[in-house]
Amino acid sequence: MNQYPEKMKYIYLLISILFLLSGCKTTSGNASKPRGEGWFNIAVAEDVEIYTDTLSIRHEGPIAYAREKRVYISPESKKIYVDKIRDEYIKLGKPEKADKWNDFSYCIYNCLYECTNKRFRILSVEDFDSAGKRIAKTTPAKNNIKWLNVDSETVGDYTFFFVCDYGQ
Repeated sequence: MNQYPEKMKYIYLLISILFLLSGCKTTSGNASKPRGEGWFNIAVAEDVEIYTDTLSIRHEGPIAYAREKRVYISPESKKIYVDKIRDEYIKLGKPEKADKWNDFSYCIYNCLYECTNKRFRILSVEDFDSAGKRIAKTTPAKNNIKWLNVDSETVGDYTFFFVCDYGQ
């Protein structure tokens, strides 16, 4: 009968250790999330997953800024994107420059949204390979940044309202 309380102490100690270890595991799991990014899945369209970084959204009056990530999830969707880049390099007479995109995986758009007029501008696009290494960053000339109108009932429409309404 004397051994029973000793076994109970051992069981309580074991349970306590397991509880503490599982608490540490949860903490380390959260710590592995990249700082400064809060990707929210907006939609999947034509084999492209579209995310908005909620931590990048900032409002300045009727203007909002946000980052959008497009992950190309099929070989076909990647090929369509890379072929557009390759075509531009062919026009320049430098098709070999497009070889940097052979392992292309996703791109991140930095956008400005004019919430009152339902339009936006792409300020830059960064392309990344499957390892997350940046391939290139493209930024249009300041005087050549075009306004793009947002069509109703599209992924762009949903993204636009998500960004413009976020935190408001």
